Amino acid sequence: MPELQHNTFQKRQVAYKVRIVDILNNLFVKDALSAGYAIINKINVLRVNIIATIVFKSEDLSYANVVIDDGTGRLALRSFENKEIFSMVDVGDFVLVIGRIREFNNEKYITPEILRKVDNFQWIDVRRMEFEKVAEQEIFENTSKKLEQEIFENGNEEVYLLIKKLDNGDGAPIEELVKKCSNSKAEDIINKLLENGSIFEVKPGKLKVLE
Repeated sequence: MPELQHNTFQKRQVAYKVRIVDILNNLFVKDALSAGYAIINKINVLRVNIIATIVFKSEDLSYANVVIDDGTGRLALRSFENKEIFSMVDVGDFVLVIGRIREFNNEKYITPEILRKVDNFQWIDVRRMEFEKVAEQEIFENTSKKLEQEIFENGNEEVYLLIKKLDNGDGAPIEELVKKCSNSKAEDIINKLLENGSIFEVKPGKLKVLE
C-alpha cells in the first residue's frame, strides 16, 4: 500500500490522501474523544482527501447518499444535515472529497465536509502519481475562476497568488512564502487553504495550488 500522503505543515486535523481500499481494509476505532477513526499505516486517520468517481446517487432516504469509486473500491458518502452538498454533482462526475470517516452497523462511510467536482481529468493522474511516489508531477498553471473567486472572497488572495508566483515547477517554498508575505497571519492562511483543499503540499515544504 502506498505511503500516506498528507499536509505535514497543517497543525489542525490532517485530511490524509488515501485510497478507498485503505479505508475498507483497515480497523475503525471509536473512542470517547471523537466519532471514530481508521488506523492506516499506524496513523489514526479521522479526515480523508479522496479523488473518485460518483457511481450512484440517491436522495430518497432520510439522508443524502452517493457512492464513489476510485478504482480500488467503493464507499458511500452520506450527509444527514447538509443534503444540498450533492446537488451540484451527478453519476459519472469525478469529485474531490474531504470528509470524516464514520461507521454504522460495520459499514464504513464518509461524511463529506467539502465536495468539489474535478473537471480536469489529469488531476486523477496527479493523485495516482502521488501514491506511486513519482517525484516529478505535471501541474497546470491556470486556476479556475470559480476557485480564485472563492479564495478572493475569503481574503486569502495574497498568499494564494504568491504561491503561484514562487512556484517554479516543483512547488512554492513555505519558508520563502511566509517571509515574502506582508500578512502576519500567513501561516494561519496557509493552514486554512490546505484544509479546504485549495492548495496542497506536493512535497515536504513545497506548496501548489489546486487547479
